Amino acid sequence: MDKSIQYIGEHAWAGQLGHWLTILSFTGALLALVTYALHTRTKDLGWRTVGRAAFRVHSAAVVGIVATLFIMLFNHWFEYDYVWKHSNTEMPLRYIASCFWEGQEGSFLLWTFWTMVLGNLLIWKAKNWEGPVLAVFALVQVFLSTMLLGVYVFGARVGSSPFLLVRELSENVGLPWTHLPNYLAMIPQFKDGRGLNPLLQNYWMVIHPPVLFLGFASTLVPFAFAIAGLWTRRLKEWMAPALPWTFFSIAVLGTGILLGGAWAYESLSFGGFWAWDPVENASLVPWLTLVGAGHLMLINKRKDTSLFTTLFLALITFILVLYSTFLTRSGVLGDTSVHSFTGEGMLAGLLIFLLSFVALSVAMLNRDRTDRWYYIGLSVVMLVLGVALKVQVPAIILFGAVSIAMMVVAYRKGSYHHPEEEQLLSREFWLFIGSLVLLLSAAQITFSTSMPVFNLLLAPFKGAFESLHNATGWGWAHDLAQAKLAPPVEAKAHFNKWQIPFAFIVAMLVAIGQYLRYKQTDRKKFFRELRYSFIGAVLITAVCTWILGYRLVEANMVALLFASTFALLANLFYIPAILKGNMAKAGPSMAHIGFSMILLGALISMSREQKISRNTSGPVLSYLNKDFNDGQDMLLYLGDTVPVGEFFVTFNGKHQEGVNLKYDMDYFRAVPTQYQAGDTVRLRNSLFVARDNHTAGNEFLLDQPAHWVPVETFSRRELWRAPFWRPNQPGPKDFSLAPMVQLNPRFGNVAEPSTKHWPQRDLYTHIRYAKLDTTTDGYMPARLYEKSVGDTIVTPTCVILIDSIRTVRDSVTMARLGPDFTVYILDMRVRDLYDEHRWFSAQPVVVYHNGQNVGSKGFDIPELNVRFDLASVKGNQVGLNVSEREFVIMQAILFPGINILWIGCILMALGTLHAVRHRVLSRKNGKEKAA
Repeated sequence: MDKSIQYIGEHAWAGQLGHWLTILSFTGALLALVTYALHTRTKDLGWRTVGRAAFRVHSAAVVGIVATLFIMLFNHWFEYDYVWKHSNTEMPLRYIASCFWEGQEGSFLLWTFWTMVLGNLLIWKAKNWEGPVLAVFALVQVFLSTMLLGVYVFGARVGSSPFLLVRELSENVGLPWTHLPNYLAMIPQFKDGRGLNPLLQNYWMVIHPPVLFLGFASTLVPFAFAIAGLWTRRLKEWMAPALPWTFFSIAVLGTGILLGGAWAYESLSFGGFWAWDPVENASLVPWLTLVGAGHLMLINKRKDTSLFTTLFLALITFILVLYSTFLTRSGVLGDTSVHSFTGEGMLAGLLIFLLSFVALSVAMLNRDRTDRWYYIGLSVVMLVLGVALKVQVPAIILFGAVSIAMMVVAYRKGSYHHPEEEQLLSREFWLFIGSLVLLLSAAQITFSTSMPVFNLLLAPFKGAFESLHNATGWGWAHDLAQAKLAPPVEAKAHFNKWQIPFAFIVAMLVAIGQYLRYKQTDRKKFFRELRYSFIGAVLITAVCTWILGYRLVEANMVALLFASTFALLANLFYIPAILKGNMAKAGPSMAHIGFSMILLGALISMSREQKISRNTSGPVLSYLNKDFNDGQDMLLYLGDTVPVGEFFVTFNGKHQEGVNLKYDMDYFRAVPTQYQAGDTVRLRNSLFVARDNHTAGNEFLLDQPAHWVPVETFSRRELWRAPFWRPNQPGPKDFSLAPMVQLNPRFGNVAEPSTKHWPQRDLYTHIRYAKLDTTTDGYMPARLYEKSVGDTIVTPTCVILIDSIRTVRDSVTMARLGPDFTVYILDMRVRDLYDEHRWFSAQPVVVYHNGQNVGSKGFDIPELNVRFDLASVKGNQVGLNVSEREFVIMQAILFPGINILWIGCILMALGTLHAVRHRVLSRKNGKEKAA
């Protein structure tokens, strides 16, 4: 790049400052890593002082990077690639934060920021654990800083910088326009950016990512304390300071996940709050293992037991966060998740990040010095040989096998065993079982989500598997040779089949856990304390099973319903019965009640969600698109009122607010239809006349003998024009909804739902298909058919027979238009596609002047909601435009009991944070008393 060029309008200083701060951040973290490691080894307080200073320099640099990027986004400096890709001038300023973390670089920066904040808090709070804990934090910050460097080392790119100018991108370097000093003014593309993904232009996406990434960052705290305990050979002591942080992380990460569910429910149109998408799974799995780790730490406060499992869960949680980062940001899930990033060259860096912390964890678990260094040396050799010989995948597989073997060695040779066996009816035994169940649940989700990773690992062994297939005929060997392990097609059904049993066991343990005592529990007292909760759960389950209509084949759901209810009641009664109303200690019970309500709300809402939209008018929807279903979607013509569940809905039109095109729907309460004597109604192909004034019942056959007389003879026209018998009719207006489509020509239009909330249920509606403009002609875009006289046209609503073309040359027409004009009339017969006896005639008209189309008069058939316009006439060839009356296709879903879930989310978060506060205060008071 020619540095002599003075570019006009560029704010180059921001990029230069950002690059400099990124290097400073990396350098500060690296220096903090070295000095804190030396302090841990030598106990020299001078090294600790240098480490603190280095980490604070790193912290100041991170704050500076964040501020610089925000300034660039806020001022719309589109010469920067990150700003151009993720923002534009049309976007509301309130979504600047969403622009910040939409991209790879911004989300890594957000993670770096939260890790920095937590690191500074630990400098203040960690006391004698500061050295090893901050060394681990600094190591993580070194890796995260490399993700923002965007430099090339031996031809390989390390990270991706958010401070690159568009002209500095590798694909643009050397292009002629990059030599123009005033390229920003000359090239129209730099006037505005590409803009923010419409899915992220939502208030939830201003809240959800910061909370989720704080949760991800906070999982490092128990990991760092566990490494510190292994490093300094304090195998149990690390749990005391780590315990409040662990439950803080459980609360924040869980809240972040649930905020993501709320965003999906409020903003996405897949119909629900959880779809078992790989990215959703990637955030859930670390939370499951973290919950297991936290509860095992509680055991170890009182008794040395399950030490290896506690360490393993604390370590694997952060490793799973790194694995989820690898899955979602390396491009591996590009074909299986709508939320994943494209990779952008980060695969190698992310893989090294992940494998380094796997190696660190396994090495630290091996307490024997010889075993530890043997494993480290072997790992380095495998890395070097894998890169040098270009056999990275086999090297990674071998590394994984060696790491598992060394964990087994660590378990067998380390002092992790507790000789005393736990009693069957003890809290420590069942908390251990619960943690194992959570680990198995996490393992199943991870395995099913990781199919694309398995395909990458299998690819180098294609020849070996193919040879095995040829020799044996085994189909599975052929599948492995093709590396086509597919993720589950029906994700919800697949994961629910596995996860419902795990959820049942966990819910049962949540119910009984707090009633168990450490070491040994009085059996009679235990059952006596739980009997009312158990009986109440049985009765509530029986009532709910009857109301919700669960069948025998849904026994697993009934079991989970019972377990969730039992857990809720048991923890609710625990507060007055055992705690004697002491709310200071009620945090765990509150959290468990919230967790039980989440399970209960998810079970009821998802198992008994009811798609109440049914297509009762217009064409068969599958004729329009194979993805539409008459049993789940409904077509609404503009101005028509049709039944939907217990309501009637009218499509009144649409209006635009900014980029949002809203479709106005009025909902009316359904009331019984009032019929008057003499009213005529249609039932199938028969007509009936009302004997008297009466209110319609639920079934015509029950009303018919007393109130209706069949009409013996009637014409086809009378049959067509008679209204159908309906038990209900629209009553007073109840509410309005406005599902919308966010118009975005760059990213594609996105449908967003509109939901009516009641205490006991939600009505969730979203647009499946609609006319995406604000024209008010009342018709859908026309379809042009070019046919000849005698041809037949089949449309989604009718069959058209083109009979003839007439030329009008009568004296009146000639006198009005003149001899240079020609009027053509197309004679057609039109049949209702769904009623072979229902025929209409149509005569659209077109006017030509000297061979040019100068005007036309369309022909409407209101009964079929269709309009015909004659576009062209060339001999016996005609062009016919066919337009349906404007309509939308909408889906409406009732979610019963959904608010149970949302209330549970709030209670679980508040209860966990309350428990953290209580433990922090108790620890502080205990230290003060000891002093």
